[in-house]
Amino acid sequence: MTAQQKPEQTRSGLLPWGARAAFRPGKTRRQRQEQWRQQTTILAAVLAVSVVASVVFIIANWQQVGGVKAVSCAAFPQFCVPHAGGSTTMPALEAAGARQLDAESSGVPGVERGVDVNGIPTLGDPSAPIHVVTVSDYACPHCQDYHETDVLRFVEDYVLTGQATFGFVLTTGTGQFYSETASQAALCAGEQGAFWEMSEEMFRLARTKQLASAFSLDQIRDSANEMGLDRKALIECVASNRYASSLRQFRSFANDNGVNATPTVLVSYGDSNRWTIVRRDYETLKQLTEAAQRQ
Repeated sequence: MTAQQKPEQTRSGLLPWGARAAFRPGKTRRQRQEQWRQQTTILAAVLAVSVVASVVFIIANWQQVGGVKAVSCAAFPQFCVPHAGGSTTMPALEAAGARQLDAESSGVPGVERGVDVNGIPTLGDPSAPIHVVTVSDYACPHCQDYHETDVLRFVEDYVLTGQATFGFVLTTGTGQFYSETASQAALCAGEQGAFWEMSEEMFRLARTKQLASAFSLDQIRDSANEMGLDRKALIECVASNRYASSLRQFRSFANDNGVNATPTVLVSYGDSNRWTIVRRDYETLKQLTEAAQRQ
């Protein structure tokens, strides 16, 4: 009787794993050196790109933020128009003769820096058919963005050309005490014929520093000095709280006209002094101004 043959066992045995894994032979020393050189080259390239990108970013932001500008027509051409004042309650603010311009006016005849019947610092020709004001806070990020884009563009295109006036209603809801100090600084600078220029500086400081340092008296003193203003007179004015009543008047103006956020833009026509809230974008202001010109 022939003996039964046992079934042949597979190489894997009784356990469920497959055949033993096979490994490629190790790299030679030359191959490892070549791999190291390739990895080092790639790493160096990545680091170089990162450094270049960082430098470009820093330069771009530095150019955008800029530094303190001296008060002059060259530095602030959009505000290079004659001073006219006009406020009975704030006779020193942007008053005629407060500062002599160091260049020809950027505006057409009739365009000036003054104060309207509501005590609002205003640019433009008072006889323009439409009047625009923005209710803003230096500490408000949206106000900062709006000022840098739509506002300056509108001033250049429609205010300096005599087609509209533009006013700035200072509010302090966002920055509270800090915004009050910044607003006082801008109004006090107006006594030296530099309200609009100091406003630019307050927006710049708010974008680049913490509010506590941006709107400190030390920082305001330094800015005034670099701008070529009488820093002692300006700080004394701020410390005196001289324009506290003006800030209250601005708050009343905003509340009476239904403003509950910043920035908010309002318009009035002719001599009506009746104000309506409108969309704040440049295209809306452009359409309203051009429509007013046709009436």
